[in-house]
Amino acid sequence: QFQQTYSRNLNATASVLPHRDFRIDLSLTQTFSKSHSELYADTSYNKDSSFHHLNPYENGSFNISYVNVKKMFTNTGVNSATYNEFLAGRTIISKRLGTSNPYTHGVPDPSNPRYYKGYGPFSQDVLIPSFIAAYSGKSAESAPLLSYKHDKIQDNPFKYFTPLPNWKVTYNGLSKLPLFSRIFSSFIVNHGYTGTMSMNGFSSSLLFNDLYGLGFPSFLDSNSHNYIPFFQVPNVTISQAFTPLLGFDMAFKNNVTAKLEVKKSKMESLSLIDYQIGENESTEYVIGIGFRKKGIKLPIKILGVKKLKNELICKLDIGLRDDKSSNTFLANNINVVSRGQKVIRISPTIDYSVSQKLTLHFFYDRQQSI
Repeated sequence: QFQQTYSRNLNATASVLPHRDFRIDLSLTQTFSKSHSELYADTSYNKDSSFHHLNPYENGSFNISYVNVKKMFTNTGVNSATYNEFLAGRTIISKRLGTSNPYTHGVPDPSNPRYYKGYGPFSQDVLIPSFIAAYSGKSAESAPLLSYKHDKIQDNPFKYFTPLPNWKVTYNGLSKLPLFSRIFSSFIVNHGYTGTMSMNGFSSSLLFNDLYGLGFPSFLDSNSHNYIPFFQVPNVTISQAFTPLLGFDMAFKNNVTAKLEVKKSKMESLSLIDYQIGENESTEYVIGIGFRKKGIKLPIKILGVKKLKNELICKLDIGLRDDKSSNTFLANNINVVSRGQKVIRISPTIDYSVSQKLTLHFFYDRQQSI
């Protein structure tokens, strides 16, 4: 048995400071890994003892940082513009593939003339580019296609999909403005975006065939009448989150602190096993308030102490999150809401440092799911 593994990771970060109080942090990532295994066997039964390559098998994963802001606030279910773009994009991708594959040579599908032979509406090579184009707000005419090259362990079927940078924005200059400086000792505005696109667990197909070595699939599946690709991809997932969409961290002159955050996340996943699109959406609101004070007088004397010498810190965080999950079945063109919940969280805390070696921490945490 022969085994070989390969991995390539790309991480890039940068900081942009348009102003000394305004900071933008950028991050870009790409990970690609693949493993190859096969058996070397002497099946020639002659004197040269030549070895044959049997049962080659490859599998791997691919992840990149991605930006999909256009579709964060739009409806992507059945009858939405995004879903209809996805369906319409399949014929465009089928045409691009059918005219470039010499085994098809522009011949239409006999059972469905809108598509080209070997690239029907449920072909993996058609669905993946069409899904990524529609759910990223791009055109199917220019969407990247999967690469068929698989001669080396370094060959990546998703090499045409490029990573895009995520960002985090921080501005803390408001407290220096005359209008705010009399009230706030600190006023920080936060905004962040994190997005990824992943194709995990893809594996090679033993039924793949390129009859004349032209670099394209040539074997048609007898059930689907689609070409069997070299790599079978179980799912493609696009996820994104505003962390937060908008956030404020405030510290007042009277030692009161306040926090307000709005977070939003969305995930769309195309399953190529049962041909459905799973969607998860979440919106969260977080409100926090607190104060710190030294020398607080207690209402009653505790252990002989009426006035606290050290600093007392009190905080209260309240959160509300709304989650929704749904599934769209391509074969039936129906959307089913499969799950949903509202989560309410209340979390007050009190911290008091008795000494450098002893800190008292009182807390209560309540989380309710509906």
